[in-house]
Amino acid sequence: MTSASDPSGSAPVLIVGGSLVGLSTALFLARHGVRCTLVERHPGTSVHPRAVGYYPRTGELLRQAGVEDAAVREASGFATHRTRAGVTSLAGDVLFSKEELEGDDDLGDLTPSRLLLLPQDRLEPLLRARAAELGADLRFGTELLSFAEDPQGVTAVLGDDTGTRTFRSSYLVACDGPRSTVREALKVPRQGRGVLSRHVSIAFGADLRPVLGDRRYSVVHVQNPQVTGILVHDDTLTGGTLIVGYRPEEGESLDDFTDDRCAELVAAAVGAPGVEVTIRSRFPWDMAEQVAERFVHGRVLLAGDAAHVVPPTGGYGANTGIADAHNLAWKLALVVAGVAGPGLVETYDAERRPVAVHTAEQGSLQLALRSGKATPEQRAAVADAVTVTSGQAYRSTAVVAEPGGTDLPVASDPRALRGEPGTRAPYVLLARDGVPVSTLDLFGRDFVLLTGENGREWLSAAASASAGLGLKLTARRVVRGTGGGAGTLADPAGTWSERYGGLRPEGAVLVRPDGVVAWRSPGADPGGAEAAVLEAVLRGVLDRD
Repeated sequence: MTSASDPSGSAPVLIVGGSLVGLSTALFLARHGVRCTLVERHPGTSVHPRAVGYYPRTGELLRQAGVEDAAVREASGFATHRTRAGVTSLAGDVLFSKEELEGDDDLGDLTPSRLLLLPQDRLEPLLRARAAELGADLRFGTELLSFAEDPQGVTAVLGDDTGTRTFRSSYLVACDGPRSTVREALKVPRQGRGVLSRHVSIAFGADLRPVLGDRRYSVVHVQNPQVTGILVHDDTLTGGTLIVGYRPEEGESLDDFTDDRCAELVAAAVGAPGVEVTIRSRFPWDMAEQVAERFVHGRVLLAGDAAHVVPPTGGYGANTGIADAHNLAWKLALVVAGVAGPGLVETYDAERRPVAVHTAEQGSLQLALRSGKATPEQRAAVADAVTVTSGQAYRSTAVVAEPGGTDLPVASDPRALRGEPGTRAPYVLLARDGVPVSTLDLFGRDFVLLTGENGREWLSAAASASAGLGLKLTARRVVRGTGGGAGTLADPAGTWSERYGGLRPEGAVLVRPDGVVAWRSPGADPGGAEAAVLEAVLRGVLDRD
């Protein structure tokens, strides 16, 4: 792997942007063994809290990359920050109160992961450290000055305080935010409702302990004659972020938000006289619903806010961007290794763009709902957060649809899903050599084939396909009960077959490196051609036809 100090002028993948999504892309690529270089014009990770909430599906992705435990430890101080409330001020009247992710404690049948509350400025260093540990080349204080793509790759010009240099990569991943210079250079248009409103996030220091007492909020909606905004406090209770809007069309500008004015707004939101306020930073941003019309432009790929801007009311933006990175990383890894054809990368657009459109629409619906302006039709269309983030269904050439199967919506209640191709492989707690193991912990690096207890022909087919295609493919039998012997997975509760769509003991399911079901067979192949069937499936998924 290339070290951070190596002045190499090439790598298979160049990542532009070193925020959450760029760092996640570097992390996931490095975990797959892909040499990648990330450039970020700022000298370090975010100094502003920005995103704070990560749903269980994001936790699963961080778990695969070896970051979830560290993130959970860092977020431990926020464990009780679950109340969303409306107040006249922190010290004033409570207008409404609601627990975030109600029923979160009941998600044990769906996932081993949980909702994480952790400001972006505290998660990014964890991603950075893990990506560097795995060998990613992270160049902060380095800016993309220009780039040109051709059929074989991308030539970029990079600049830092030592000068400029040319950099060559097979692919460029743009993670450079909602005002993406890469997207703008490519002239990729965006669809959606556009900019809905403009805001400033004000990070502040203040001793909130006497005001909060034993209350712990995830999000506070503040409304009084002096300020209307959203306040989030940190786990030390000595600081937080206040988000307020402004109207350029009425003559307001960012210059109006001086330290004094920001301090006045925070003080009004706190509502307790005598609390000293210091301003740490400001971050302007637009609330918008915008999705790029394509995520793949030849050798250039858009991810995160460069590809889609989601209204933050559902807390979906960062989660969607991290999922983009996860979807893209394994595909790039197989393509740059020569195991898959370039069409596999094309499926990134087919899979992630419909999800982005749906998620952006859900963010807007949440905005209408929380503002009290939702119509009955809009209320009926709002989906819960677990459905939006864990119930997604992909349609692409990297998924083999079942004959006669019904097309699923973009997102469904994950409890109603049964391992249909294109959906997240269901969580089942199995055992290996007597030790409990989650099915989710079987996925994340290579393709995995799981068969029923009588699926030995599929195991042989997996060995043949793996050798013939030069593909790492792990195959395991799942045996009902507690036995099975070495190399098998025991299903003590006897639920695996049902959770994966009622597979018979001779059936099999193929799961992609991202934990998404690629294909399944309810039983043995009627013609006894398991090896030919499985190889054909993999050739189609990998664009090897």
